[in-house]
Amino acid sequence: MVYRFRHGIIGPLAIFWLLVTVASVVLGAVAWNRFSKTIDASAEAEQLRESIDQLFSVLQDAEASQRGYLLTGKEAYREAFTNADRTFPGALERLAASATHEPAAHADVTELRRLVDLELAELRQTIALRSEQAPAGSKGAASPAETATTMDRIREIIKRRHDNRRDLLSAKGEATRREMKLVHQMTWIAGLLGVGAGVFALYFYRIDYYQERARRELLEEKLHAEQAVREKSAFLANMSHEIRSPMNAILGFSELLEPEGLTPKQSQYVRAIRDSGAALLHLINDILDLSKLEAGKLELHPDPTDMRDSCEFLRTVFGQQAVMKSLQLQFEISPNLPRALLLDRLRLRQVLVNLLSNAIKFTERGQVKTRVSWESQEGGRSGTLLIDVEDSGIGIPAAELEEVFKPFVQAIARQTSEREGTGIGLTIVQRLTELMGGSLTVESTVGQGTVFHLHFPNVPVSGRLPVGDHAQPGGVVDFNDFAPSALLVVDDNPTNRAYVAGIFEETHHQLHFAVNGQEALACLETAKPDVVLLDIRMPVMDGRTTLAEIRKQANLVSLPVIAVTASSKAGEEMELQNQFSGYIRKPFSRQTLFLALAQFLQKAAPGTAPEYQDPGENLKRIPFPSPGQATQWHDLALELRRQEASEWPTLRDSLAVNQTRAFAHKLFMLGQAAQCGPLVTYAATLSTFADAYAIGQMERHLAAFPKLVEFIETSSAQAELQPV
Repeated sequence: MVYRFRHGIIGPLAIFWLLVTVASVVLGAVAWNRFSKTIDASAEAEQLRESIDQLFSVLQDAEASQRGYLLTGKEAYREAFTNADRTFPGALERLAASATHEPAAHADVTELRRLVDLELAELRQTIALRSEQAPAGSKGAASPAETATTMDRIREIIKRRHDNRRDLLSAKGEATRREMKLVHQMTWIAGLLGVGAGVFALYFYRIDYYQERARRELLEEKLHAEQAVREKSAFLANMSHEIRSPMNAILGFSELLEPEGLTPKQSQYVRAIRDSGAALLHLINDILDLSKLEAGKLELHPDPTDMRDSCEFLRTVFGQQAVMKSLQLQFEISPNLPRALLLDRLRLRQVLVNLLSNAIKFTERGQVKTRVSWESQEGGRSGTLLIDVEDSGIGIPAAELEEVFKPFVQAIARQTSEREGTGIGLTIVQRLTELMGGSLTVESTVGQGTVFHLHFPNVPVSGRLPVGDHAQPGGVVDFNDFAPSALLVVDDNPTNRAYVAGIFEETHHQLHFAVNGQEALACLETAKPDVVLLDIRMPVMDGRTTLAEIRKQANLVSLPVIAVTASSKAGEEMELQNQFSGYIRKPFSRQTLFLALAQFLQKAAPGTAPEYQDPGENLKRIPFPSPGQATQWHDLALELRRQEASEWPTLRDSLAVNQTRAFAHKLFMLGQAAQCGPLVTYAATLSTFADAYAIGQMERHLAAFPKLVEFIETSSAQAELQPV
């Protein structure tokens, strides 16, 4: 505030000071000019007086010579008069020239010249009469009275000139002295103001100097910060690439192992590997997103979004976790919520996934509820989207509510050995929310729960149909659904090549491999692949150069080339999507690869899907268990009732293929242990539908599970009543 006030007053003050300085200099110059003219006038007047005095002295000499000649008749006196008379014209001319600048002096000089001429004429006439050389008809000599009168008038003029003295020391030079004092004062004022102007200039120079130095330092710091951000982004991009390549192998090979005939413990190990790999991948993505947010490189891509569809996606993702912790996962959606809102669907999903993940992680009992409401604005073309994520967990202390939004910081109440985390999820949530034009607030009570409030104002209502937000089923995909094809896999990492080979191991497709772009170009001359899977970062020749060489060949212009990369540089994904026919980001799953290839490979002739048979109809033909099996079936029925209350509702609503297959395997093992043929048959059929990706049959078969449980429960009770 002081800085702004100081700089606000300096400008007007400097202008005022400059004006006063200029005015004082002008006044001083005017005073000096007047004083100089006064001095010049005084000098001219003094010179005029001296000239008049000299002229009067010569005139007196002439008069004295004339009297001496008249009295003595000597020629010497006459010559003195003649010499004096000869000097008068020139002296009078000079006297008249020196008086041209002062009218009064000029008038006096003119009058004096006339009187001197008259006096000289009288003296000449008198001398002529004395020498008896006067011409005929000349007038008589002037009387002494006339001569005295002329001299008196000359003396009067000389006295007037003497009385008009303007020199500084004379009694009548007061005006000149006042002018001199004024000049002296104005000179001091101008000097002081000039010194002050110099001081001000020095002060301004110092201010500008320090400001310029501060700006230079800020600019240097900014350049250093930008360089640090660029280096950090490059480092994270390189690290992401290096991490994603082995992650591709970890997740990919664990996915290849899962459908095999593993023991329950082995299946558990494989799932642990996949879950840990997925958690690590999620962490990598969070760190990269945080880096992009800090660098301002994260862009939004709004598209029509149906929040109902997004809630179903969240139910599918977190349903199993909620069931495992015996939590109620609820979604409340306002009836007036529009079907399609123009939002960045993926970023909003990322925000909600982080919030729900935290809510379930820090809640041991009770519920996790998501409320979505809508406040329409006038006209109905836009409105405010309100989302609340509430849990009944451990809560956050009031003093630490602000701390949870800082990077790598967690509330003390949440820092336990069982609740580890990076602490960057809420930071990303807050920054993504702000990037989308919204705000995030939190309310919490320790021991009772936490509520996160998301507020998105001015959200447009889209007239287009919403983009589906359901999670793609993660079940088994069959690459034999494509017609027999040839694929060229170009990757310098042998593990990645082995992973792709494992995917297509039992398919009717033919694979060719190359470790760099040059080998790929050589392979294209002999093999005729239908699709090329091309890595970007490779030695010898990278992916972009290889693509350019492929497009130079006329017969390969339309060959589909899919970019496969682990890089995560900002903007690179969009660039690769524009350059290549397709884009796959490492690590990728079988289904990701399947969906990418589905855009270019022909489908095989449709096969025969497993026929659906109503389990209820089959149960009518199954005999009751023997009395020896009644106890086993009774215990089995209790376990199945627990499964019906915990896992089955989530599977029924989500139809997640992987989880359904795991559920079928569990039922199969329970059926074998209890020697329950109906359960074994049910589990095998359910597994078959899941493996074949027959969603409709799988849904109807899951819906019949309560009937099967009821049948086993009733059969065990009736078997116990039968006599042994």
